[in-house]
Amino acid sequence: MSNYQVMLGVPSAELEDALTARFEELTDADLVSTHWSSREVSETVGKIQGLDVVLIHESLGPLPVLDLIRDISGNHPQLAVILVVDEVESDTFTNAMEAGARSVLPANATIEQISARVSTAAEWSRTLRRHLEAASLDVPMTGRHASIVSFTGSKGGVGTTTTVIHLARLTAKAGRRVCLVDLDLQMGDVPGYFDLKHRRSIVDLVEAADDISASMLADALYVHPDGLHILLAPDHGERGEDVTGSATRKILGALRSRYDLVVVDCGSTMTEATAMAVELSDTAVVLTNPDLPALRSAQRIIAMWERLQIRESTNVTGLLMRHSRKNEIQPDFARKLLGITMLRTTVPAAYRAVEAASNTGSPDRLTDESLLKAYGQLAGELEMFASSEKTDEKETGGEASWLDAAKPATPAKGLRRLTRKGDSGAGIVEFALVTPFLCIAGLLVLQILLIGLGGMYATHAANEGARQAAVTPNDYDAIVEESTKRIIGPWDDEENFSLELVNQHGAVYVNVTIETPAVIPWAPTPDTWDVSGSARVLDER
Repeated sequence: MSNYQVMLGVPSAELEDALTARFEELTDADLVSTHWSSREVSETVGKIQGLDVVLIHESLGPLPVLDLIRDISGNHPQLAVILVVDEVESDTFTNAMEAGARSVLPANATIEQISARVSTAAEWSRTLRRHLEAASLDVPMTGRHASIVSFTGSKGGVGTTTTVIHLARLTAKAGRRVCLVDLDLQMGDVPGYFDLKHRRSIVDLVEAADDISASMLADALYVHPDGLHILLAPDHGERGEDVTGSATRKILGALRSRYDLVVVDCGSTMTEATAMAVELSDTAVVLTNPDLPALRSAQRIIAMWERLQIRESTNVTGLLMRHSRKNEIQPDFARKLLGITMLRTTVPAAYRAVEAASNTGSPDRLTDESLLKAYGQLAGELEMFASSEKTDEKETGGEASWLDAAKPATPAKGLRRLTRKGDSGAGIVEFALVTPFLCIAGLLVLQILLIGLGGMYATHAANEGARQAAVTPNDYDAIVEESTKRIIGPWDDEENFSLELVNQHGAVYVNVTIETPAVIPWAPTPDTWDVSGSARVLDER
């Protein structure tokens, strides 16, 4: 039988070294990976084939360890989780069991204790896996694990909701199961953009967040004819306070297990709920306008996420809205100012184009080709069109009946054609405009190299000539012959090389002039430039 596969989650290098050293003594268990944060554990646990046991220390953060255990137990029921604690107490043991852990292990456990706990947990995991495989369940063993993409505006009015709506619609039309979550809990107005009325919102899921069933989600979600599923913000903004970070984590976890993609509109203000969404998201996008107030707001948001350990700036993506070549601030400057990765695609400044769609609550009325192309390219760049995992039509508990999205009105190939149409023609025009400048730049570089080479040869020749003139001051031919030894052809030809002895203020100088070819169109002479070098003759007599 193969060794047990174990993952370790610890908060420090010291604890990692201590546990790793003891695992090296075990003959029936292999430590396959070690992680220092709950995010790494959550992202990696479903990617390791044959994983049996996950050991998690009680101090691992930033997500509370019991919440992390619930996530793993809910999304990967075949895995055995062991909680590692500094001191084993009755309350700790009870809470761990209720969260879904299989056992509790003291951090200072002996090798024999570790071996016994890991072996028992791993055998349970493998037995459960065999039973599940034998039952031929329709739900994959690892569970569905959707990508979460969050969008946060640097300030109000940058176009966050409009962008989120059209990206979600495009992705749903491409055949993916998409859920749009409005987490702008005080000011969210997604119903206005779709002209929809729905009595349920995210608040209705808060009380049942610990055990959200398919029927609960079906009752809370609005299903748009495009196939997009929408979880709305509450009608009354004050009720947004009921949506805590813990509830948000559980709600997003329930959605993640049932969809291919979860798109979250976080608005422009940070709450406990939006902070949790940004932390859990696979991609966190900050939208900003090309003006300094908006860029400074984006800087403050990104810095606040870092200070609160919500998300590192290296893991934040920027999106420039309302872009125009006439703007003073261009994408490169915005990228340098924010210090984050910026999406190559920008959203053009087409203010009037979105008015009809926004005012009538009909997204289909957006017909501006530049905006549609930009949204299509953004969805592609954010990998929102990625093909989903194949699942059977039947799901346990009858979930397939309410999860089935509408058939895509536009196939993925059509979307790709939409986003790429005209690119080749624009590329040819741009290349034709740039080619003359590239040629001129190349000629300029070549001319600089020729002048530099000629100057170097002239200086060397003058030095050698000065040394020979100090020995044979009256033998001009010997001086010329010695000077040209340091020059290669065609620079040493009589037509290109000239030497003269000059007496200045009682001192004799050797002046060498070399004719350098002129290759740039604006050269001062038709054919050549003269490059000179000079050296003083020292009287050695």
